[in-house]
Amino acid sequence: MSRLSHLARLWLAMEDELFARLGFDVVERVVYYFLFSRSRLRGRRTVRLSIHQIGSATRLSGYLVATRVKQLKQKGCLRVHDRTKLGTTWEIVLPRQVLGPALARRRQPRLDLDALDCSADPLARKAIFRRERNRCFYCLHEISGLSAVIDHVVPRTRGGDSTYRNVVASCHECNSLKNARRATDFLRHLFRSGRLSAADLDQRLWALSRLGRGALKIKLAA
Repeated sequence: MSRLSHLARLWLAMEDELFARLGFDVVERVVYYFLFSRSRLRGRRTVRLSIHQIGSATRLSGYLVATRVKQLKQKGCLRVHDRTKLGTTWEIVLPRQVLGPALARRRQPRLDLDALDCSADPLARKAIFRRERNRCFYCLHEISGLSAVIDHVVPRTRGGDSTYRNVVASCHECNSLKNARRATDFLRHLFRSGRLSAADLDQRLWALSRLGRGALKIKLAA
């Protein structure tokens, strides 16, 4: 392959892949192209330049250059080797070196928690127990794999779903006693029977409110 053909392919990889996929703005492109022209295009891996020198050559302010080199580093497109009074040694990372890990991250499907059946999915069930810190959501007693069940706050017979917003970890006793009762009524029953203190009741009612609002999210382990 001729050098001209190689540069043409590299330019297309920058424009069609790197810049588009990583959302480069105009200033990022200018800084990237400038450092590329001063290093890789001249057969060198690195170039030593100060922020002021880059700004003077590209007619950009020092602030714009500083913010964009930071963004380029975060995107994996620019590496810093050392800094001295003479300037910083920069290395432009080529598209093929950047896009492998970037594309792998982009191809991971985004998980829709609201579509996850937390009563059936094994990983989701474990995540519910972790969220509750292995305690019954209602009475706060410690539970284990044998003494724990998944309870639907709004029973399925009343239209409750199995998302993380409506399922909690529960001990067998609370699961049985609650049955089809409203969760708020059941928590007050636990308070009247002495199984929850007044402070516990307030805390559980607050947790129940947060659960319904989707504030008690779960994290799935790999």
